[in-house]
Amino acid sequence: MKLKDQKILLAHSNVGEFYNNWHIKRCNIATELGYKIDVFNMSQYFPNILFQKLDRLWKKRDYKLLKFYEILGNQITNYEIFIHFGGWNIHPDFLEQFNQVKIFHCADDPDSSLTISKPVCSSYDVHAISNPACIKDYVSWGCENVFFWPLGSTFINEEYALKNFTFESYLNRSRKFIFIGSKFGAQNFRFIHKIPFINRCNFLWKKKYFMEKIESEFSNFIFFGSHWSSGRISDDLIPEFYFNSQIGLNVHNSLGPVNSRLYDYASFGILQICDNKNNLSSVFDLNKEIIGYSDLGECIQLLRYYEKNLEEAYTIAFNARNRFLQEYSTIEIWKNFFTNLNSILNLKK
Repeated sequence: MKLKDQKILLAHSNVGEFYNNWHIKRCNIATELGYKIDVFNMSQYFPNILFQKLDRLWKKRDYKLLKFYEILGNQITNYEIFIHFGGWNIHPDFLEQFNQVKIFHCADDPDSSLTISKPVCSSYDVHAISNPACIKDYVSWGCENVFFWPLGSTFINEEYALKNFTFESYLNRSRKFIFIGSKFGAQNFRFIHKIPFINRCNFLWKKKYFMEKIESEFSNFIFFGSHWSSGRISDDLIPEFYFNSQIGLNVHNSLGPVNSRLYDYASFGILQICDNKNNLSSVFDLNKEIIGYSDLGECIQLLRYYEKNLEEAYTIAFNARNRFLQEYSTIEIWKNFFTNLNSILNLKK
Protein backbone atom coordinates (compact mmCIF):
# COMPACT_ATOMS: atom_id res chain seq x y z
CA MET A 1 0.00 0.00 0.00
CA LYS A 2 1.33 3.43 -0.96
CA LEU A 3 2.15 5.83 1.86
CA LYS A 4 -0.49 8.30 0.70
CA ASP A 5 -3.12 5.55 0.93
CA GLN A 6 -2.36 4.80 4.58
CA LYS A 7 -4.04 6.57 7.46
CA ILE A 8 -1.68 8.26 9.93
CA LEU A 9 -2.36 9.27 13.53
CA LEU A 10 -0.09 11.85 15.16
CA ALA A 11 -0.51 11.83 18.94
CA HIS A 12 1.19 14.65 20.84
CA SER A 13 1.52 15.66 24.48
CA ASN A 14 1.98 19.42 24.08
CA VAL A 15 -0.15 21.39 26.52
CA GLY A 16 -2.43 24.27 25.58
CA GLU A 17 -4.53 25.51 22.68
CA PHE A 18 -1.64 27.26 20.90
CA TYR A 19 0.46 24.12 20.47
CA ASN A 20 -2.50 21.91 19.65
CA ASN A 21 -3.37 24.36 16.87
CA TRP A 22 0.28 24.29 15.79
CA HIS A 23 0.02 20.54 15.29
CA ILE A 24 -3.29 20.88 13.45
CA LYS A 25 -1.88 23.50 11.09
CA ARG A 26 1.22 21.39 10.44
CA CYS A 27 -0.86 18.30 9.71
CA ASN A 28 -3.18 20.31 7.45
CA ILE A 29 -0.14 21.03 5.30
CA ALA A 30 0.66 17.31 5.18
CA THR A 31 -2.95 16.74 4.10
CA GLU A 32 -2.51 19.29 1.32
CA LEU A 33 0.45 17.18 0.14
CA GLY A 34 -1.91 14.24 -0.20
CA TYR A 35 -1.36 12.37 3.07
CA LYS A 36 -4.15 11.18 5.37
CA ILE A 37 -3.12 12.40 8.80
CA ASP A 38 -5.06 13.27 11.95
CA VAL A 39 -4.05 14.82 15.29
CA PHE A 40 -4.78 13.40 18.75
CA ASN A 41 -4.00 15.57 21.80
CA MET A 42 -2.93 13.23 24.62
CA SER A 43 -2.53 16.09 27.12
CA GLN A 44 -6.32 16.39 27.32
CA TYR A 45 -6.48 12.96 28.93
CA PHE A 46 -3.31 12.55 30.98
CA PRO A 47 -0.57 14.85 32.35
CA ASN A 48 3.05 14.51 31.27
CA ILE A 49 5.09 12.38 33.68
CA LEU A 50 8.62 10.96 33.56
CA PHE A 51 9.08 7.32 32.67
CA GLN A 52 9.95 6.15 36.16
CA LYS A 53 6.57 7.31 37.46
CA LEU A 54 4.83 6.05 34.33
CA ASP A 55 6.34 2.63 34.89
CA ARG A 56 5.11 2.55 38.50
CA LEU A 57 1.59 3.53 37.46
CA TRP A 58 1.57 0.91 34.70
CA LYS A 59 2.68 -1.85 37.04
CA LYS A 60 0.05 -0.95 39.65
CA ARG A 61 -2.60 -0.77 36.88
CA ASP A 62 -3.50 2.83 37.69
CA TYR A 63 -7.12 3.53 36.75
CA LYS A 64 -6.53 6.96 35.15
CA LEU A 65 -3.59 5.70 33.10
CA LEU A 66 -5.50 2.65 31.86
CA LYS A 67 -8.51 4.80 30.99
CA PHE A 68 -6.23 7.08 28.97
CA TYR A 69 -4.71 4.04 27.22
CA GLU A 70 -8.17 2.74 26.41
CA ILE A 71 -9.01 6.00 24.64
CA LEU A 72 -5.62 6.16 22.90
CA GLY A 73 -5.76 2.49 21.89
CA ASN A 74 -9.17 2.94 20.29
CA GLN A 75 -7.67 5.75 18.22
CA ILE A 76 -4.54 3.85 17.14
CA THR A 77 -6.50 0.84 15.87
CA ASN A 78 -8.14 3.01 13.18
CA TYR A 79 -4.81 3.84 11.53
CA GLU A 80 -1.96 2.10 9.72
CA ILE A 81 0.80 4.43 10.98
CA PHE A 82 1.17 5.87 14.48
CA ILE A 83 3.43 8.87 15.21
CA HIS A 84 4.17 9.44 18.89
CA PHE A 85 5.22 13.08 18.94
CA GLY A 86 7.19 14.25 21.99
CA GLY A 87 8.05 10.93 23.60
CA TRP A 88 5.90 11.26 26.73
CA ASN A 89 3.46 8.96 28.54
CA ILE A 90 3.33 5.80 26.41
CA HIS A 91 4.60 2.66 28.11
CA PRO A 92 6.39 0.10 25.89
CA ASP A 93 4.24 -2.75 27.22
CA PHE A 94 1.10 -0.90 26.09
CA LEU A 95 2.49 -0.64 22.54
CA GLU A 96 3.10 -4.38 22.17
CA GLN A 97 -0.52 -5.04 21.21
CA PHE A 98 -0.34 -2.88 18.07
CA ASN A 99 0.94 -3.99 14.65
CA GLN A 100 0.87 -0.51 13.18
CA VAL A 101 4.07 1.14 11.98
CA LYS A 102 5.14 2.97 15.13
CA ILE A 103 7.18 6.16 14.82
CA PHE A 104 8.87 7.74 17.83
CA HIS A 105 9.63 11.44 17.97
CA CYS A 106 11.48 13.40 20.63
CA ALA A 107 13.23 16.78 20.76
CA ASP A 108 15.73 15.48 23.28
CA ASP A 109 17.35 17.61 25.88
CA PRO A 110 20.08 15.03 26.63
CA ASP A 111 19.86 15.82 30.34
CA SER A 112 16.36 14.34 30.34
CA SER A 113 16.77 11.54 27.79
CA LEU A 114 17.19 8.94 30.53
CA THR A 115 13.78 9.80 31.93
CA ILE A 116 11.84 10.28 28.68
CA SER A 117 13.17 8.71 25.50
CA LYS A 118 15.78 6.05 26.27
CA PRO A 119 13.49 3.71 28.30
CA VAL A 120 10.85 3.55 25.53
CA CYS A 121 12.37 4.30 22.12
CA SER A 122 13.39 0.72 21.26
CA SER A 123 9.68 -0.21 21.13
CA TYR A 124 9.23 1.75 17.89
CA ASP A 125 9.98 0.89 14.26
CA VAL A 126 11.14 4.34 13.18
CA HIS A 127 12.79 7.21 15.08
CA ALA A 128 12.31 10.77 13.83
CA ILE A 129 14.47 12.90 16.12
CA SER A 130 14.55 16.70 16.33
CA ASN A 131 17.91 17.13 18.07
CA PRO A 132 20.63 16.26 15.53
CA ALA A 133 23.20 16.05 18.35
CA CYS A 134 21.27 13.07 19.77
CA ILE A 135 21.03 10.93 16.63
CA LYS A 136 24.12 8.99 17.68
CA ASP A 137 22.55 8.29 21.09
CA TYR A 138 19.59 6.52 19.49
CA VAL A 139 21.93 4.42 17.39
CA SER A 140 23.94 3.51 20.52
CA TRP A 141 20.68 2.46 22.25
CA GLY A 142 20.11 -0.08 19.49
CA CYS A 143 17.45 1.87 17.61
CA GLU A 144 17.11 1.37 13.87
CA ASN A 145 15.76 3.70 11.19
CA VAL A 146 16.82 6.94 12.85
CA PHE A 147 16.66 10.23 10.97
CA PHE A 148 16.57 13.97 11.63
CA TRP A 149 13.10 15.53 11.78
CA PRO A 150 13.45 19.30 12.37
CA LEU A 151 10.91 21.00 14.60
CA GLY A 152 10.57 24.00 12.33
CA SER A 153 9.17 27.31 13.44
CA THR A 154 6.76 27.79 16.32
CA PHE A 155 4.63 29.67 13.82
CA ILE A 156 3.28 28.22 10.61
CA ASN A 157 4.54 31.42 9.12
CA GLU A 158 5.58 31.00 5.53
CA GLU A 159 3.46 34.10 4.88
CA TYR A 160 5.86 36.10 7.09
CA ALA A 161 8.97 34.51 5.61
CA LEU A 162 7.87 35.42 2.09
CA LYS A 163 7.56 39.15 2.75
CA ASN A 164 9.98 41.46 0.95
CA PHE A 165 13.26 41.35 2.85
CA THR A 166 15.83 43.96 1.83
CA PHE A 167 18.74 45.57 3.65
CA GLU A 168 16.72 48.77 3.88
CA SER A 169 13.81 46.97 5.53
CA TYR A 170 16.27 45.28 7.92
CA LEU A 171 17.77 48.64 8.92
CA ASN A 172 14.27 49.99 9.57
CA ARG A 173 13.48 47.31 12.13
CA SER A 174 12.88 48.96 15.48
CA ARG A 175 14.41 46.38 17.84
CA LYS A 176 18.16 45.73 18.00
CA PHE A 177 18.48 42.71 20.32
CA ILE A 178 15.73 40.31 21.40
CA PHE A 179 15.18 37.12 23.37
CA ILE A 180 11.91 35.35 24.20
CA GLY A 181 12.26 32.61 26.77
CA SER A 182 12.86 31.91 30.43
CA LYS A 183 15.46 34.04 32.19
CA PHE A 184 16.43 31.14 34.46
CA GLY A 185 16.10 28.16 32.11
CA ALA A 186 15.72 24.63 33.42
CA GLN A 187 16.69 23.63 36.94
CA ASN A 188 19.96 21.89 37.68
CA PHE A 189 18.13 20.17 40.52
CA ARG A 190 14.50 19.04 40.41
CA PHE A 191 11.86 20.73 42.57
CA ILE A 192 14.30 23.46 43.67
CA HIS A 193 11.84 26.11 42.51
CA LYS A 194 9.62 25.20 45.47
CA ILE A 195 12.18 26.27 48.08
CA PRO A 196 11.86 29.99 49.01
CA PHE A 197 14.98 32.20 48.84
CA ILE A 198 17.24 29.32 47.73
CA ASN A 199 15.40 29.00 44.44
CA ARG A 200 16.99 32.15 42.98
CA CYS A 201 20.63 31.16 43.51
CA ASN A 202 22.49 31.25 40.19
CA PHE A 203 24.10 27.82 40.41
CA LEU A 204 20.70 26.13 40.68
CA TRP A 205 19.59 27.27 37.22
CA LYS A 206 21.06 26.64 33.79
CA LYS A 207 20.67 30.14 32.33
CA LYS A 208 20.31 32.58 35.21
CA TYR A 209 23.89 33.87 35.54
CA PHE A 210 24.36 33.97 31.76
CA MET A 211 21.16 35.91 31.09
CA GLU A 212 21.74 38.37 33.95
CA LYS A 213 25.17 39.22 32.51
CA ILE A 214 23.67 39.80 29.06
CA GLU A 215 20.99 42.00 30.60
CA SER A 216 23.58 44.09 32.45
CA GLU A 217 25.79 44.53 29.36
CA PHE A 218 23.11 45.68 26.88
CA SER A 219 20.54 48.35 27.71
CA ASN A 220 18.87 47.95 24.29
CA PHE A 221 18.08 44.24 24.73
CA ILE A 222 14.35 43.40 24.88
CA PHE A 223 13.44 40.28 26.88
CA PHE A 224 10.13 38.49 27.33
CA GLY A 225 9.39 35.32 29.25
CA SER A 226 9.22 33.93 32.75
CA HIS A 227 11.29 35.78 35.41
CA TRP A 228 11.90 38.83 33.18
CA SER A 229 10.63 42.17 34.49
CA SER A 230 8.69 42.66 31.25
CA GLY A 231 6.88 39.36 31.76
CA ARG A 232 5.53 37.18 28.97
CA ILE A 233 4.43 38.24 25.51
CA SER A 234 1.20 36.97 23.99
CA ASP A 235 1.70 34.34 21.28
CA ASP A 236 -0.28 36.34 18.76
CA LEU A 237 2.08 39.33 19.17
CA ILE A 238 5.30 37.38 18.59
CA PRO A 239 5.26 37.35 14.73
CA GLU A 240 5.16 41.16 14.55
CA PHE A 241 7.76 41.35 17.33
CA TYR A 242 10.11 39.06 15.43
CA PHE A 243 9.56 40.72 12.09
CA ASN A 244 10.72 44.04 13.55
CA SER A 245 13.89 42.71 15.23
CA GLN A 246 17.45 42.58 13.93
CA ILE A 247 19.52 40.31 16.19
CA GLY A 248 18.29 37.39 18.28
CA LEU A 249 20.07 35.53 21.06
CA ASN A 250 19.55 31.77 21.35
CA VAL A 251 20.42 29.80 24.48
CA HIS A 252 19.71 26.10 25.09
CA ASN A 253 19.39 24.32 28.43
CA SER A 254 21.77 21.64 27.26
CA LEU A 255 23.19 20.01 24.12
CA GLY A 256 21.58 21.17 20.90
CA PRO A 257 20.66 22.76 18.58
CA VAL A 258 17.00 21.82 18.96
CA ASN A 259 14.71 24.61 20.17
CA SER A 260 12.14 26.42 18.06
CA ARG A 261 14.02 29.74 18.25
CA LEU A 262 16.58 28.11 15.97
CA TYR A 263 13.98 28.17 13.18
CA ASP A 264 11.92 31.18 14.27
CA TYR A 265 14.85 33.55 13.90
CA ALA A 266 15.75 32.21 10.47
CA SER A 267 12.19 32.38 9.20
CA PHE A 268 11.81 36.03 10.22
CA GLY A 269 15.19 37.17 8.93
CA ILE A 270 16.78 37.74 12.33
CA LEU A 271 20.54 37.33 12.72
CA GLN A 272 20.90 34.44 15.17
CA ILE A 273 23.72 34.29 17.70
CA CYS A 274 23.46 30.82 19.18
CA ASP A 275 25.18 28.52 21.65
CA ASN A 276 26.17 24.91 20.82
CA LYS A 277 28.63 26.35 18.32
CA ASN A 278 30.21 22.99 17.49
CA ASN A 279 26.88 21.44 16.45
CA LEU A 280 25.23 24.27 14.55
CA SER A 281 26.51 23.14 11.16
CA SER A 282 24.17 20.14 11.32
CA VAL A 283 21.30 22.58 10.72
CA PHE A 284 22.72 25.84 9.31
CA ASP A 285 25.98 26.85 7.66
CA LEU A 286 28.11 28.30 10.47
CA ASN A 287 29.19 31.92 9.91
CA LYS A 288 27.14 32.13 6.70
CA GLU A 289 23.64 31.40 7.99
CA ILE A 290 24.12 31.46 11.76
CA ILE A 291 26.70 32.73 14.26
CA GLY A 292 27.83 30.47 17.09
CA TYR A 293 29.43 31.17 20.46
CA SER A 294 31.16 28.89 22.94
CA ASP A 295 30.97 30.96 26.12
CA LEU A 296 29.57 34.14 27.64
CA GLY A 297 32.56 36.28 26.69
CA GLU A 298 32.41 35.29 23.04
CA CYS A 299 28.65 35.84 23.01
CA ILE A 300 29.00 39.42 24.29
CA GLN A 301 31.81 40.10 21.80
CA LEU A 302 29.68 38.87 18.89
CA LEU A 303 26.62 40.83 19.94
CA ARG A 304 28.70 44.01 20.06
CA TYR A 305 30.35 43.28 16.73
CA TYR A 306 27.14 42.73 14.78
CA GLU A 307 25.46 45.69 16.44
CA LYS A 308 28.06 47.81 14.63
CA ASN A 309 28.13 45.75 11.41
CA LEU A 310 24.51 45.51 10.35
CA GLU A 311 25.24 44.87 6.68
CA GLU A 312 27.06 41.66 7.64
CA ALA A 313 24.24 40.84 10.05
CA TYR A 314 21.69 41.29 7.26
CA THR A 315 23.61 39.07 4.84
CA ILE A 316 23.74 36.20 7.34
CA ALA A 317 20.08 36.66 8.27
CA PHE A 318 19.15 36.73 4.57
CA ASN A 319 21.04 33.49 3.94
CA ALA A 320 19.38 31.83 6.93
CA ARG A 321 15.97 32.91 5.72
CA ASN A 322 16.61 31.36 2.31
CA ARG A 323 17.84 28.13 3.94
CA PHE A 324 14.68 28.06 6.04
CA LEU A 325 12.48 28.36 2.96
CA GLN A 326 14.44 25.65 1.15
CA GLU A 327 14.62 23.07 3.96
CA TYR A 328 12.81 24.05 7.15
CA SER A 329 9.46 25.48 6.17
CA THR A 330 6.59 23.23 7.22
CA ILE A 331 5.99 21.88 3.73
CA GLU A 332 9.69 21.05 3.20
CA ILE A 333 9.93 19.36 6.62
CA TRP A 334 6.98 17.13 5.72
CA LYS A 335 8.37 16.34 2.28
CA ASN A 336 11.66 15.19 3.80
CA PHE A 337 9.85 13.28 6.54
CA PHE A 338 7.79 11.28 4.08
CA THR A 339 10.80 10.70 1.81
CA ASN A 340 12.69 9.20 4.74
CA LEU A 341 9.69 7.19 5.90
CA ASN A 342 8.95 5.87 2.43
CA SER A 343 12.56 4.71 2.02
CA ILE A 344 12.45 2.90 5.38
CA LEU A 345 9.13 1.20 4.67
CA ASN A 346 10.32 0.07 1.23
CA LEU A 347 13.45 -1.46 2.79
CA LYS A 348 11.32 -3.32 5.34
CA LYS A 349 9.25 -5.06 2.64
